[in-house]
Amino acid sequence: MKYAFILLLSLTFSPDTSAQEALVSKIILVRHAEKATDDPRDPSLSEKGLQRASLLAALLKDVPVDAFYATPYKRTLQTISVLAEANGQKVQTYKPMDNGNLAEMVRAGKGKTIVIAGHSNTVPPMVNTLIGKEAYPLMDDDDYGKIWILVFKGNELVDQTVLNY
Repeated sequence: MKYAFILLLSLTFSPDTSAQEALVSKIILVRHAEKATDDPRDPSLSEKGLQRASLLAALLKDVPVDAFYATPYKRTLQTISVLAEANGQKVQTYKPMDNGNLAEMVRAGKGKTIVIAGHSNTVPPMVNTLIGKEAYPLMDDDDYGKIWILVFKGNELVDQTVLNY
């Protein structure tokens, strides 16, 4: 499964020497991993969550990622920080309920691969905004293992995949 996932992410379109060829952008969205009960306002990841974050890093280790974004909460930062460090990147933070942040991340990610970590009530709405339709409801509180992979050629959505890990 790991190799199929990496192949899926690494697929790109045939290069066209035309200056009109649109850039291919990949946006990978994940909900944070399982949270602990150490702080009701800003919990860390639980042991199971740390294991899931390591699994995510292993799953995406061969995928070159250009930028990482997480909300300013420990659980989202911890979910993607191992992967970001492996890519020689720092995790940038964004405000989860500000659609202007999403637009800026997408603009900055044109022609690149970006990973965005969010929450059960923010990731599905971001995916819906990006694909232009209400396809995904809010996630159950105990659903931590979904990855959305959106591929755009220019501004056109050319592929969307949802995986469980």
